[in-house]
Amino acid sequence: MMNRYILTIILAAAFVTAQAQTSDRDYIRLGNAAYRQNSYNKAEVYYTKAIEKKPSAEAYFNLGNALTMQRQDSTAYQRYMQSLEIVGNNNLKKAKIYHNMGNLQYASRNYQDAVELYKASLRCNPSDNETRYNLAMAQHMLKNNPNNGGGGGNNNQDNKDQNDKKQEQQEKQEQQQSQQQQQKKNQQDMSQEAADQLLNSAQQDEKNVQKKVKEKQSGQPRRLQKDW
Repeated sequence: MMNRYILTIILAAAFVTAQAQTSDRDYIRLGNAAYRQNSYNKAEVYYTKAIEKKPSAEAYFNLGNALTMQRQDSTAYQRYMQSLEIVGNNNLKKAKIYHNMGNLQYASRNYQDAVELYKASLRCNPSDNETRYNLAMAQHMLKNNPNNGGGGGNNNQDNKDQNDKKQEQQEKQEQQQSQQQQQKKNQQDMSQEAADQLLNSAQQDEKNVQKKVKEKQSGQPRRLQKDW
């Protein structure tokens, strides 16, 4: 009986030591492994533990992905925002965050917000054709669904007020980015001609557009286009 008691104490102490020695990077790796196995709930637990150890843009971003795959879009959006706040000046990482935030707004039929987020993504990474295509789709859907510009609802004036507030917030973010990226600003502006060409392409291939829209709005698990 005494030996069993001592063994229990030793095992408990070993477990506590192992937990203490597990770093935030270890938890992120565990979360990534769980995510690849479609164990999104388990991945969420590991990413949360990583953040408890050391908050990082990567951990928040990956947690956002895991939450999105569990259809917890509102919370996922908040985690992406937290990732964006601490990611620093890495434009490629910013582009991925904005892209996935745009996907959430698109899936919620908030097409105006999706358009602005995809544009923000392209300002950070102008060469991303996937984001360009998503932007064209969002513009196409916004044109054909003008009442789905910023969160839905039946009151158009309320929608307008909400859109104005969101637009103001977006403009503040863009101003901060432009101050940090003055040398790249001209290169990051997306030409309207390119957007129009992509929009025309999307309209010409209506079946493919509708297929992708259905995939985003269906009850099946959604695949995010951007990983860290």
